[in-house]
Amino acid sequence: MNCCPMTSPRQPFDLVILDCDGVLVDSEIISCRTLVDILSPFDPGYDLETVMRRYLGRPSSAVTEDYERMTGRPASAGFTRDWRAQLFAAFRSDLQPVQGVRDAVEAFGSDYCVASSSDEERIEICLRKAELWDLFEGRIFSTTRVRRGKPAPDLFLLAARERGVAPGRCLVIEDSISGVTAAKAAGMTAYGLAAGSHFAVLDQRQALLAAGADRLFESWHEIALEIAPAPAPH
Repeated sequence: MNCCPMTSPRQPFDLVILDCDGVLVDSEIISCRTLVDILSPFDPGYDLETVMRRYLGRPSSAVTEDYERMTGRPASAGFTRDWRAQLFAAFRSDLQPVQGVRDAVEAFGSDYCVASSSDEERIEICLRKAELWDLFEGRIFSTTRVRRGKPAPDLFLLAARERGVAPGRCLVIEDSISGVTAAKAAGMTAYGLAAGSHFAVLDQRQALLAAGADRLFESWHEIALEIAPAPAPH
């Protein structure tokens, strides 16, 4: 007779940290097209692929710095206001969740949270439009809370600390080179996810692996199969 308790095997991760743009919501094409509209009048070389290479996974301050370099003047409050208004209008019109994300997150056997280069307002707008807010309210870490954004590890380390999990027990799911770089610098496992529509414009699969991604997945369904809790033995 087996006297041992019948429990599920320990899961390999205690915290799953999710990027938002391109991982939870299919926003990168929308946001990058907005940046093309804003920046190409100052530099015609800023086409969609150029914008993606330069800004995917980076905070909005990177855009502001480039705008100031191009124009030779400080970015005004009006520039930021108009940019955000155009972007948020496009999100409210066109934004969709990345396919399969809700089912995957609901099947997680561990704690989870969002750690995004976006600010809190943008994250909330995106998650509400994608009908994911109920999954992530109270689980959000924005780059506004750290001094250094991705590719520095600060944001991921903050999330792990506040959720009470050691970095080595964390899995980060990212779609950008800067995000994978930040995760590895934090001492975490990093999975690259190539499910967003922006990969059809700029295929960064090999770049994610080169940046240190431990695995590369094409869909949330694949990730769910990989990290969902194993059923308890009968």
